[in-house]
Amino acid sequence: LIPVGRVDEASKDLERALSLNPNYSDAYALQSIIAVVQNDKEKALNLAQKAVETGPNSATARIAQSYAQQASFNLEGAKASLEEAVKLEPENALAWARLAELWSALGYLDKSLEAAKKAASLSPNLARTQTVLGFAYLTQVKTVDARVAFTKAIALDQADPLPRLGLGLAKIRDGDLKEGGRDIEIAASLDPNNSLVRSYLGKVYFEEKRTGLDLREYDIAKELDPNDPTPWFYSSLAKQTTNRPVEALHDLEKARELNDNRAVYRSKLALDSDLAARSSSVARIYNDLGFQARGLFEGWMSVNTDPSNYSAHRFLADTYAVLPRHKIARVSELLQSQLLQPTNITPIQPVLAESNLFLISAQGPDNLSFREFNPLFNRNRIALQATGLYGQYDNEGSTRDAWAGEGILSGIYKNFSFSAGYTGFDSDGFRLNNDQEDKIGNVFLQAELTSKTSIQGEFRYRDNKRGDLELLFWRDNIAPYAREEDERKTYRLGFRHSFSPSSNLIGNFSYNETDIKQSDLYFLPPSATGFPPPPLEDTYNGALNEDARTAELQHLFRSKYVNTVAGAGYFDIDQPIETAHSYFYPGNPGLGIPPIDFGTDSGRQELEIEHINVYLYSYINILKNVTFTLGASGDFFESDEKNSTDLDLDKDQFNPKFGVIWNPVPNTTLRGAVFRTLKRTLVTDQTLEPTQVAGFNQFFDDGNATDAWVYGAAVDQKFSQSIYGGVEFFKRDLEVPWFDTVGSGYVIKVADWEEYLGRAYLYWTPHKWFALSAEYFYEKLDRTNQEFSESYREVKTQSVPLGINFFHPSGLSAIVKGSYYNQKGEFLRKTTLTYETGEDNFWLVDAAINYRLPKRYGFLTIGVTNLFDKEFDYADTDINNPRIQQDRFIFGKVTLAIP
Repeated sequence: LIPVGRVDEASKDLERALSLNPNYSDAYALQSIIAVVQNDKEKALNLAQKAVETGPNSATARIAQSYAQQASFNLEGAKASLEEAVKLEPENALAWARLAELWSALGYLDKSLEAAKKAASLSPNLARTQTVLGFAYLTQVKTVDARVAFTKAIALDQADPLPRLGLGLAKIRDGDLKEGGRDIEIAASLDPNNSLVRSYLGKVYFEEKRTGLDLREYDIAKELDPNDPTPWFYSSLAKQTTNRPVEALHDLEKARELNDNRAVYRSKLALDSDLAARSSSVARIYNDLGFQARGLFEGWMSVNTDPSNYSAHRFLADTYAVLPRHKIARVSELLQSQLLQPTNITPIQPVLAESNLFLISAQGPDNLSFREFNPLFNRNRIALQATGLYGQYDNEGSTRDAWAGEGILSGIYKNFSFSAGYTGFDSDGFRLNNDQEDKIGNVFLQAELTSKTSIQGEFRYRDNKRGDLELLFWRDNIAPYAREEDERKTYRLGFRHSFSPSSNLIGNFSYNETDIKQSDLYFLPPSATGFPPPPLEDTYNGALNEDARTAELQHLFRSKYVNTVAGAGYFDIDQPIETAHSYFYPGNPGLGIPPIDFGTDSGRQELEIEHINVYLYSYINILKNVTFTLGASGDFFESDEKNSTDLDLDKDQFNPKFGVIWNPVPNTTLRGAVFRTLKRTLVTDQTLEPTQVAGFNQFFDDGNATDAWVYGAAVDQKFSQSIYGGVEFFKRDLEVPWFDTVGSGYVIKVADWEEYLGRAYLYWTPHKWFALSAEYFYEKLDRTNQEFSESYREVKTQSVPLGINFFHPSGLSAIVKGSYYNQKGEFLRKTTLTYETGEDNFWLVDAAINYRLPKRYGFLTIGVTNLFDKEFDYADTDINNPRIQQDRFIFGKVTLAIP
């Protein structure tokens, strides 16, 4: 009666059986299974316990107990019950098959396959054992063996939907979506009330771009099993890709609620591990809505919950791009994600690993590609994404153009994946000598040698030619003759090895070649040289040829109450620097002074930097709703200049780390942290060390060997399904080493700096078509006690971005964002080399209209930044990644995804 769904009649028979024999263990076991299916977890555990008590030597009772324990998320207890079952009855094939399922759920794929083979050898003509064997093969991408097992199971039991589901997944993994999808359709017809099969059928329709049918299946799955987060998660992704991000956010929140209030990155069934789904950037939902602060919060929470989750790190890497001075965090989170990830088709954008983009994020190629084109099934295939952009600056009636393009080819075959991409950006800039030409290319290869071990290699190349891109306060603070060209080549090897699902070792080894050429022309005023007019000309040329090597290892361990991240790194950098100043006086015919060539004054420094770091971070979850971060790092920094011991800088430093995340009531999160850091030279600015403590960033673009203490506090609140808010504030006390000239030599001094950084946000989705955002940013940088030249001594910046985002299911969306800025401080004026007090207040308005092409084929965008062509004085403290510009920029952008 049970297999055909006649549970009520079966329950009456079981009650009758127990009335005849109150100690009938198998009857209690079957009652427990029924309670599991009906989601009565407590009853299921009680009945399973009775089954064990009345049948202590019964494998059936232990199997039932394992189902009840698994339903209560006690996987270790379920495994122990099954190990006892096979001990009691070593020839029980069903017990071995069930044990194989548990080993797979726990991530022990080799043990799962071993137990599945044992079950199949004991009962080769049982559909159940062949089905479990097929899934065990499938988790290790042994699709040929999986197909054989599933086909045999189907022949043994034509009515069982699970082998049909497995056969469909095996065909899809081999790249045959059409045939695999039809097998999953058959599975759904055999058991139309199976929520999990419905969810997978929805994924098939999503992949086939059968818009609407996928959501229908997810809705059916939600009704069949209201407690399963799987259909809610995939429904969220489907709605986001059909221009319904508000509804997508609500579905994602529901999935999190059902998944023990943690961010969901995969379904509960580890059939195909949902690798591609986990690499789909759910951060994109928050970015579409303009809710980046909430996206960061979700990323921090996920990483602190599970530091080994590669999707959580990729989530943070994508979202960090919106924050100034977080370049090290962004590229480091990407590196950690790459090392932890399994093979997948997620493209590696060339710009992602580059820290200094020198681009306006609103229109630059760093925002050209979208991760939402990723498939929900990992399958053998090749995909291409391409984007083009053209724009014009409105520069006092003159035309200044900007072009950008990006292409990424990615693919996967069996246990091998690759990504190759190119990004080009060519801009005249919005002012004199503001042009740049940027070329970035990369090739990424990854192979899974076994289910436990993967290796990867990457090559990156960048050639950047540019003028003066810094946005300084005074509008005349430009360098009209400054030029720079950077050429970088990076070679990287990495690996991941899992000793067990809870113990992972990752390693990264990089070699970087950097060639930088700089030139400028200075006009030294007569007051500084003693010559009469015209000014003395100083032609500067500089060259840096850097060779850098790094090696890092990190071990990640997970347990019920404590997660740890331990590691060490070695950084070795050779940095010869050559400088030359050529002085020329044009002469003054009126005074009878002829032109004078004073020749060239050359200099050379050979800097060698060695840095060793060790660290241990522990994430402690002993108390309910509280996560403590306790850790420490040690830095051993040596900087030697071959030609002058006065320029040597050695520093050893111990850095304690403390953070806490507390949920005192549902939907309220309090965060606090105190920690110390030492800024070191990083190869391509990437490191494996955790980038944040309780959500507070550790690594900023400070000078090398800067010692910083950080103190932070924050509160994040979910007021309702539609309203989110939060406040964050932290302070940084810095000791910055610098070199001062004393006579003909140098001496190392230390400057004491202070930074105050604050942020508040309020987000609201009043309607499924609208998202409203209001934010406040505060930044105060105090350099008043410095003795060396900076572009400012003290600067206080406040900004209030207000956004309205509109989304229509037809694919049309519109964005309007107005930002108020207030900045004041003491800024260097280059023309006089003096600091002057300045202040400005202004509004900037950006707007864009976007259309999603049907069936996820791409986007069309028309937009404008600085809509009203506002002129202002403003100093961007993130000098390498400016966020705003002083002229109107109108652009069009096309993004295409070719499956």
